[in-house]
Amino acid sequence: MTSDERHQRMDAARIRAELSVQDLWLRYVALGGTGDAFDLDGYLQALVPLDVFQQDVLAQALNEALEESYLRYCIPLSTPPPGAAGDGRLRRLVDTLLDDQVAAFRDRLQPPSADPPEADAAP
Repeated sequence: MTSDERHQRMDAARIRAELSVQDLWLRYVALGGTGDAFDLDGYLQALVPLDVFQQDVLAQALNEALEESYLRYCIPLSTPPPGAAGDGRLRRLVDTLLDDQVAAFRDRLQPPSADPPEADAAP
């Protein structure tokens, strides 16, 4: 992909994600981008170059925004799938496993009994 195509696709993604340049810039900076909002706007209009790393940071910011936009329009299922957050089976399994581990740990911490084992007494 040429740099001309890249900036055009990024601007199209910004519009698709319904982001202003300022909103995109905030996301870009949050991910470690170092350009200012004017650089970003200039790049999207093919007026200012960005180095490859900064383009990748911008692409990541756009990809995250597009994913959030996509998820906003997803239709929830009427019945959550098994193992979903509303299903308590996974939580019960984790609790059981943790309880077993804690019990085993406590058994190892207890000192041996001071009483000698009882021997079978013969008459």
